[in-house]
Amino acid sequence: MPQVPQRILAISGSLRRSSINSAVLRAAASAAARDGAMVVIDDSVRGLPHFDPDLEIEPPEPVLRFRAACEEAAGVLLAVPEYTFGIPGSFKNALDWTVGSGSLYRKPITLLDVAAQGRGARVREALDLVLRAHGADVARYSLPVARNDRDAAGEVDSPRVINELRAVVAELAKRSSAAHESSTDR
Repeated sequence: MPQVPQRILAISGSLRRSSINSAVLRAAASAAARDGAMVVIDDSVRGLPHFDPDLEIEPPEPVLRFRAACEEAAGVLLAVPEYTFGIPGSFKNALDWTVGSGSLYRKPITLLDVAAQGRGARVREALDLVLRAHGADVARYSLPVARNDRDAAGEVDSPRVINELRAVVAELAKRSSAAHESSTDR
């Protein structure tokens, strides 16, 4: 029986339509598909209501869908920009909605840092704290993407970046398989 590829969930921390973070995730999904990996881009962050602990008893439908997508994914690939020295509000909101469900607990997560050298340090620090609170298994990759790594439409077309993204997704898939195997051994 052929093995079904693991589903890796890719989430951009930016709502901007021309976001470099979102472009990198699209390139990762496309590159991974050539290797037989399944990277699914989730844009639920845009439609989640403001986090409200009073709604934890009966979360709104968009929250349930987002949590389920996180829970069902073998691993999660994140690309998050720094806004005002921290995590963008909408993305932090999405992370807050996963706390009550444990959707990211022990989940293999790869955090892509696509900012230029010397930028993005504060969002990395903030994400480290938040993801530690989630008990996630986090790996970080610095992959600066310059303007000349993108085509006229803003999509990533640099062979160097695409090859590095293939390696990042392959490593996340390997960590996800190991996590799945160790959870089934218990």
